[in-house]
Amino acid sequence: MNRLKTMSALPSLLLVLTACGGGGSGGGAGIGGTGYQSRGTITEFGSIFVNGVEFETTSAVFEIEDANGSQSDLRVGMRVEVEGTVDANGTTGVATRVRFEDQLEGPIPQGSTISEDADGENKSFTILGVPVTVNDVDTTFVGTTYAGLTPGENLQISGFYDANGLLRATAVVRRNTFVPGATVVEAKGIVSNLGASTLNLRVGAVTLTVDFTAADLSRVPGGLLNGQLVEVKGTIASDTATNLAATAIKLEDDDFAEGTQVELEGLVTSFGSLANFAVDGQAVSAGSATFTPAGFTVRSGIKVEVEGTIQNGVLQATAVKLREGTLRVHATATNVNTTANTFELTVAGQTVRVTVNTSTELEDKTSSTNLTLANLGLLNGRFVEVRGYDDGSGTGLVASRLEIDSPDDVVLQGVIEGQVQGASITVLGVTFPVDATTEYQDANNTTLPGGQTQFASGVVNGATLIRLKDKAPGSGGANPVGVADEVEIQTP
Repeated sequence: MNRLKTMSALPSLLLVLTACGGGGSGGGAGIGGTGYQSRGTITEFGSIFVNGVEFETTSAVFEIEDANGSQSDLRVGMRVEVEGTVDANGTTGVATRVRFEDQLEGPIPQGSTISEDADGENKSFTILGVPVTVNDVDTTFVGTTYAGLTPGENLQISGFYDANGLLRATAVVRRNTFVPGATVVEAKGIVSNLGASTLNLRVGAVTLTVDFTAADLSRVPGGLLNGQLVEVKGTIASDTATNLAATAIKLEDDDFAEGTQVELEGLVTSFGSLANFAVDGQAVSAGSATFTPAGFTVRSGIKVEVEGTIQNGVLQATAVKLREGTLRVHATATNVNTTANTFELTVAGQTVRVTVNTSTELEDKTSSTNLTLANLGLLNGRFVEVRGYDDGSGTGLVASRLEIDSPDDVVLQGVIEGQVQGASITVLGVTFPVDATTEYQDANNTTLPGGQTQFASGVVNGATLIRLKDKAPGSGGANPVGVADEVEIQTP
């Protein structure tokens, strides 16, 4: 078995399909046939889109945390498992069952601090001692918001553990108020140090202590064993406690069967070479795979989708697709083409072309409307925030995440292509004006006293990731609209 369970505590999120044949999520080599399994996050509704496949859900049974539910219980960004069929085109199918399980549930300690990075884009906190990070663009929030996160909130987290045991949240749902000793919390992890009534549970980078004296173990066939991946439900005496009194323990079987055709989304949790790395803890060999976009660098920590077949416990990949990118554009959308699924973002009076596909996570943060490819026209004239990767043209990007949001600062992030001292900086084909009042910052958000001259000495055209910001009127920007207020070196 080549499932690298020690890398992270992972849920059993398998999308089990009996396929008619065809091509996975479209593009790449494509996979299909009986024994096809896939897992990933929901990217769109109408039906349900997972890993680029649109599943009709009219007749589907929904299981939400082991209880009966409905599609309305789900949100973009949640990791789900689905059973059904896939059509020969590899991009559509029919779901018979849709299941959701979170990775972690519990309170942010009341007296703790929620830290935020210098860019104001990522917040970090702990639940049950487990480190969690959320992002203002990449994370979906239900019942709370990125700006409104508060110590004491009881949260359900869906997401991915990275190689360091940090849980990167893709969806956060606010739950009922936490009551010590009464509210049920949840964690998934690896069993160790198993005793007669206690065990240790490795959850990401943290080890929890579990007392299972009174726990229901009926869903652990054959009994508990060291090395098992399990879900523990229980109570804690305080919001800072890391020892659980278990009420129920369930075995999580996340191994792919030999010969299974797999479509797997997750973080690269370890990397040795293209013939030896892991995605979401699953061993992968991709020496003969096709890559989308062509030539992107696989490294630990990035999110990818891998397609292939399990052989001797290793996923022999035929296709590897980037599922996030370092390019960001925040601006007003125009010229939406609902046939080609493209639109333009206006930055400093110039346009950046954006392409959306079935793997793009879509969300309207300003309303309860489900944003889908079918109603992409809603973007026209709206302020949107896009994250993605170069579409190969050098002047456009493929969106991995797209949100309609309230108007804010115009942002352009990408690799610097060139600059003219005191006049402009070019990124993603956009020549962004700068002037003597533009502020320059290093990767730690420290102002560079030497201005653009010092900035120029610390960047390499074609290699250094930077961000330009044109602050919204009334938000403190010194420059007129269309001239960069800030230029910052970014860490990829």
